[in-house]
Amino acid sequence: MKGQLDLIPYGKVSDTFPKKMSKKINEDDWEQKEANTQEEVIELLKDGYFHVTKASPWIIVFFIFNTITLFGTLLAVDFFNLGFEIGLFIFTLTSLSFGPLLALIMLEMDENDGFTALKIVLVVTMLTGFIGYSDFYSFSENKIFGAFLLIALLGLLLFNLARFFISISRPTVRAGAIFGAVLFSLFLLYDFNYIKQREDLVSNNWETALEMAFILYLDIINLLLEILDAMGNS
Repeated sequence: MKGQLDLIPYGKVSDTFPKKMSKKINEDDWEQKEANTQEEVIELLKDGYFHVTKASPWIIVFFIFNTITLFGTLLAVDFFNLGFEIGLFIFTLTSLSFGPLLALIMLEMDENDGFTALKIVLVVTMLTGFIGYSDFYSFSENKIFGAFLLIALLGLLLFNLARFFISISRPTVRAGAIFGAVLFSLFLLYDFNYIKQREDLVSNNWETALEMAFILYLDIINLLLEILDAMGNS
């Protein structure tokens, strides 16, 4: 509709009957039916139904692997201090395994909107990096600002957790995602300034650099996911 290419992820349709089909009846609800013959499939397609397809098992593998490596990086870098080489190796696996998951998210919504979100993240990262690292104001030393970020993060986590158990309207979800995007932008501001404050300390080494890189990685990824959530339609 916008004169742009739209890539659609392929989902395998069941080869046997009955075939499950679904139709979106309103903003939050889907109606499902089963077709026992090809004629019923055609009639349901005419009525606006879609095939319920099976996701590729590789996506589940990537998700599980990414989750393991993400927490592995956290443990290796922040808790057990297993060394720069091991931490960097696990961190690299985390980044590589997140790529296919991000690609699927962008394809499911609209890869053109996804590229727009990436541009927004790039601009926000550069802007917060310039402000935070220039140390115009010591954001990382402001205890009130730090406490606000922590409380806001806990609130965002509780909100996203509640989405698994109760139905929340799309406008409310979008508002929560916009709040999350602003929050992680502030986290970037805080963490860039935190790096500036620590650059002259004794702990200025490769292990600390890896820790700071991981912190910024989490800020940027969460910022991107919140923007994608705000731009999505479901």
